[in-house]
Amino acid sequence: MIPPPNVPADLLQPCAGYTGPLPRSEGQMSDALIAEARGRSCANGKLEAVAEILDLPDGQ
Repeated sequence: MIPPPNVPADLLQPCAGYTGPLPRSEGQMSDALIAEARGRSCANGKLEAVAEILDLPDGQ
């Protein structure tokens, strides 16, 4: 049986995106877009790290 990969728990936690109310002004929309971009960047970084862990040769 193949042991499960050792993926750190923090890589399995969700990343925060925009969770505020519906933006009603240009400034609020800008804040929401920035929060979403940061959340996506965080999630993509975690996915890349997990992919690297899963791609390691056996025995490492």
